[in-house]
Amino acid sequence: MNDQRDNTADDDKRSDGGLIGRVIGSVVAPVVDHVDVDEVVQRVDVAALVDQIDVDQLLDRVDVDRVLDRVDVDHLLDRIDANRLLDRVDPDRLLDRVDPDRLLDRVDVDRLLDRVDVNELVERTEIATIITRSTTGVFTQFLDVGRTQVIGLDQVTQGAAARLRGRGREIPPSPTRAAESLDRVRLDPSDRAIRMQGRFAGSVSRFLAFMIDQFVIGVVFGVFALLVQAAIRVVIDSTFELDAERTVMVIAYVTWAYIYYVGSLAGSGRTIGKAILGLIVVEANGDVLSGRSAAVRTLAFPLSFLVFGIGLLLGLFRRDRRELHDLIGGTAVLYDWDATTAKRREEVLAS
Repeated sequence: MNDQRDNTADDDKRSDGGLIGRVIGSVVAPVVDHVDVDEVVQRVDVAALVDQIDVDQLLDRVDVDRVLDRVDVDHLLDRIDANRLLDRVDPDRLLDRVDPDRLLDRVDVDRLLDRVDVNELVERTEIATIITRSTTGVFTQFLDVGRTQVIGLDQVTQGAAARLRGRGREIPPSPTRAAESLDRVRLDPSDRAIRMQGRFAGSVSRFLAFMIDQFVIGVVFGVFALLVQAAIRVVIDSTFELDAERTVMVIAYVTWAYIYYVGSLAGSGRTIGKAILGLIVVEANGDVLSGRSAAVRTLAFPLSFLVFGIGLLLGLFRRDRRELHDLIGGTAVLYDWDATTAKRREEVLAS
């Protein structure tokens, strides 16, 4: 019974709602039909309406992600006229707004340098020529020519000794490389000098370096002796003569020569003479010369002059060109100068 009452009540409400809707519809519909929409729109004050809009609240209700998801970027870019866009760019104003410090702070210099091909950069510029011309002094050219010619004399001398032993012409070995035959190879002096670098030096180069060193030792010792003699005459005896003290002079000269050789070789592997001729003294295996080897080699050096210099002549007949004092000291002498730069200098000057 209760259910029947409820159903009846619901039917009454629906019938009432339907009645009201029909009444309102019969009134509103004719009114809407008689409204002139264009006239209504014209009478709307758009400015006042826009002023009533809360832009911040409107933007807060916009879902930016959904908007961007619905944007077709490719289609948008296709409609952009890049030329017109660039024409409207003011480069001066754009550059004025660039902060160079911030820009440089974001540059990874290490990665940038890793991508630079230095060899290609040098080849595409005049850097090599500039360097070559800047180091082309008269003395440097003289050294280049002199060293190249001396290497040629080494080859002639060593080649003659090699033929006596039934061997052909060859580029000498090095502590880490074997000798190379020159029977079928024709090299100009500059290329030959380049090929010789790091290989055992010949007897002519070594002898000339020795003569230069003796000159340096003698000049320095003579100047120092005169200074000592002058000091003694002023302080002690006005008639003092160093020439009368021959034993003292010999001991002083030998001591100075020993200090000169050991100090120079232990410090850089070169004496002044060897530096001028482009030679370096190393361990027999090619390692940097030690102070002990320099001292032993210098002590053994006079032995190479005994019995008509047989110890020196050993270098003419050995492929490694090592002499008696080299064998005793466990050392070797190599060509060691920048023959490649010398050839470049020659080419630049010839151009």
